[in-house]
Amino acid sequence: MIKNRVREIELISLVAILALAAFLRLVNVADTPDWYTDEATHIDIAHHLAQGEVRYMLITQSTLLFARLPLFQIILSKIFLLAGNDILVLRTFTGILSVLSVALVYAIMRHTGGKIPALATALFCAVYPQAVLYSRFGFSYNLLPPLILIVLFSLYRYLDGKSWRYLAVAAFLLGLGMISEVMMWTFIIPFVIVVITSRRWLNLLWSVPILFAPLALYVLVMLATVPDAFIFDLRFTLSRLGTTLTLAQQWETLSHNIEMLVSGDLWKLIGFIGLFTLRPARLRYITLLFLVFPIVSMGRSVALFQLSAYYMIPFLPLFALGIGSLLGHGLPSLMKIISKSLPTRWRNVFIAIPSFLIGSVLVFNAVSFDLNEIRNGFVTEIDSFLIPSEQGRAVAEYINTHAQPDDVIIATPSGGWQFRANVMDFQMSVAATNHIATPHLPAHLPLNRLAFDPNYATANYAVIDNLWRNWGIYHIPGLDGIMSDIQANWTLVFEAGDIAVYHNPAY
Repeated sequence: MIKNRVREIELISLVAILALAAFLRLVNVADTPDWYTDEATHIDIAHHLAQGEVRYMLITQSTLLFARLPLFQIILSKIFLLAGNDILVLRTFTGILSVLSVALVYAIMRHTGGKIPALATALFCAVYPQAVLYSRFGFSYNLLPPLILIVLFSLYRYLDGKSWRYLAVAAFLLGLGMISEVMMWTFIIPFVIVVITSRRWLNLLWSVPILFAPLALYVLVMLATVPDAFIFDLRFTLSRLGTTLTLAQQWETLSHNIEMLVSGDLWKLIGFIGLFTLRPARLRYITLLFLVFPIVSMGRSVALFQLSAYYMIPFLPLFALGIGSLLGHGLPSLMKIISKSLPTRWRNVFIAIPSFLIGSVLVFNAVSFDLNEIRNGFVTEIDSFLIPSEQGRAVAEYINTHAQPDDVIIATPSGGWQFRANVMDFQMSVAATNHIATPHLPAHLPLNRLAFDPNYATANYAVIDNLWRNWGIYHIPGLDGIMSDIQANWTLVFEAGDIAVYHNPAY
């Protein structure tokens, strides 16, 4: 009877935690935080996929040019067919994926650490401010945490002497991740290391082919359908992945990344320390390997904060695991040693108090912060590059009322995903028209890849927002001159906040 009652309390507590996680991730999610360009990229690609076309704004045939692998967009396109093409649908999808991660960290800790540590870990993951914020952005990286958590637990079960089927599951899901985001390729070596250290290294002969099967299928389909476009995009993508930094520069970049990650988020520091207390040892070993190796691999050449902070999304549940383990195992073990001189009746209370106090402070502060951000709008380090939802919708209403379906609109993806016309951004126009390399595009785009004329001078409307003012003019060659031409010679027809819409008088 008592045992059944305990189970009921545990189940009710878990449901409450998942409900809290869903609330923090889904309430008012379409409007806050403001809209970011990478989200709109996923919407545009998935929208075209739902219509049976591989295309991103101006560019057709392959999206690998933008380092966009197909899995996330394919899933999103199917959801769009059911629920419609909107940022609310995208962000609801990524929010649900984050809630799933909360359930998975509970399941992992419940299997290895007991009821209380499992519920505490789930609660930390549910309210973790960074996890809440980045799940509310419609980033494809939100697909990776559930995959990584299942891969991690499957490898633990495999190392624990269980069936080879766990290794097969881990290999296949890691392979799926590799056709969702390029960063998942950094998990290949940790996977191989785990199998080798299992002393059953011959299992690599069949697990590695499973690992690469999804990627191989994707490559074969692309080579069979659009070989020239795929090879062109693959070469460009691989060139972007390489680094020309010296070892000293790589060390400096990595050190700066670590400094920024730790100083900007105390949860990461506590979580990383806590991972060293994770039980059992096999789980601790795999988790640290899955955290440290990819971060070092990426962090030596690219920033992991501010505009690129989304790279950390897959690792946020791992930090929550660390916090749960530290307060559930590490700190109680330390207090047990300290309390040896205390009377037995006071010892358990003394052991539990520090974990309870620290955990309560973390959760209370996190929930207060999360609720305040939801109520008043999220404040982020990248606000100067975002589009407020009300402004984006106002511009879309004007464009869709005045433009024809065959018209060309030059705008950021952040708002352009709503336009019922042909949309391109300034970066595409500069690269395709002037044959100049830009931060995300090569200098010589094949003409057969262009869905319409890329020359900005032939566009019917131009939409200028803060992304172009605060980022574009500093990184896209000649954009300042193009914007000056538009502002001087085109007609300003509509404004919404910081967004200005210009009409080309020639059309």
